[in-house]
Amino acid sequence: MPAAISGAFGVVGLGVTEQGRGLGVAPRELQRRAVEAALADAGLTRDDVDGYIGTSAQMFDDIRYLGLRPRFAWTMQAGGATAILAVLNAVGAILTGQARTVACVYGAAPSSAARSGAGGVRGYGAFRYGYPSMYGLIGAAATHALHARRHMHRYGTTSEHLGAVAVAQRAHAALRPGTLGHGRPITLAEHQASPPVVDPFRLLDCCRDTDGGVALLVTTADRARDLPGAFVPVLGLGTGHNIRNWWSGEAFDLHDDIASAKETAFGQAGIGVADVDVAALYDPFTISPIMQLEAYGFCAPGEGGPMHAAGETGLGGRIPTNTGGGQLSGYYATGFTAVVEGLLQMRGAGGATQVAGAEVALVSGHGGNGGVQNTWSQATMVLGAAR
Repeated sequence: MPAAISGAFGVVGLGVTEQGRGLGVAPRELQRRAVEAALADAGLTRDDVDGYIGTSAQMFDDIRYLGLRPRFAWTMQAGGATAILAVLNAVGAILTGQARTVACVYGAAPSSAARSGAGGVRGYGAFRYGYPSMYGLIGAAATHALHARRHMHRYGTTSEHLGAVAVAQRAHAALRPGTLGHGRPITLAEHQASPPVVDPFRLLDCCRDTDGGVALLVTTADRARDLPGAFVPVLGLGTGHNIRNWWSGEAFDLHDDIASAKETAFGQAGIGVADVDVAALYDPFTISPIMQLEAYGFCAPGEGGPMHAAGETGLGGRIPTNTGGGQLSGYYATGFTAVVEGLLQMRGAGGATQVAGAEVALVSGHGGNGGVQNTWSQATMVLGAAR
């Protein structure tokens, strides 16, 4: 996306359903509710939506059930990178004249499926990523645990540093209604006492699958001027892929191919790290915010853990991070969690955890694979304050 069109596209409608565990609502119904909420938020009707990108685990979503009749309907899946990549594709579709308003829709109910004994893969743990599974490397937790152990070896990061991430994000969620952690702050001692999952992760280092739906309506700034909804401009979008680091032997030293994604997104937005007011980072495990803050340049390598421990990711800190609790303590919407939080902050709708005067939000996502564990897609998005 050329820098010249930075801010020319954005999100004008946001719909978020109830998020939680065991809601007992079918995925397509969650999608329908999210679409209706987004339309009401934007002041649009179903007939105004002429592009559709489905992003849930159910690859072929039922647009008939949603009541839509778009000019195109795509499905895409790149794990936790999907939400940002959906926005990127929506911008591309509008730019090339395929549509004027594109709905990016997510809805899934993994925890309800697991409770009901429904068949298929449970949740998003992605238990088999290529040949490493033959040797016992099973699931995303094990892969991220190798990130954590490598970071500990190189920089002296500790379990207490990981715990500081969990405590900080739960503190945000405790103030945010509708999150898993609402009204339930935790202490570092509670983190340390939680049972081990995969070394060095404890239970409170890990996110949980939740049910819920999210819908975004992407359009142009020109179109949004005629609508009552709060338009949040997309200032920059960038991509990367950790397969690059796999070939160089740095797959566990680096948390995704953030450098190339940052360069593109920040370049389009015309900003530097110092211009970012709030960060909404993909956080399946506590090591992820630590390594991402380092990779984006908010601190030097090895300083992400101490930065959290010092309170620098809280509301009064250097870079408020995952102000809705993130996936660890908020809810897990496969990459949409961070996007929603970035949009809320730019709308000034973050409630008790709104960052005062925030004008630029950094949003990240990672997921999918390149045929082997830890070869995730990476996506970076820069959002501006609502106009």
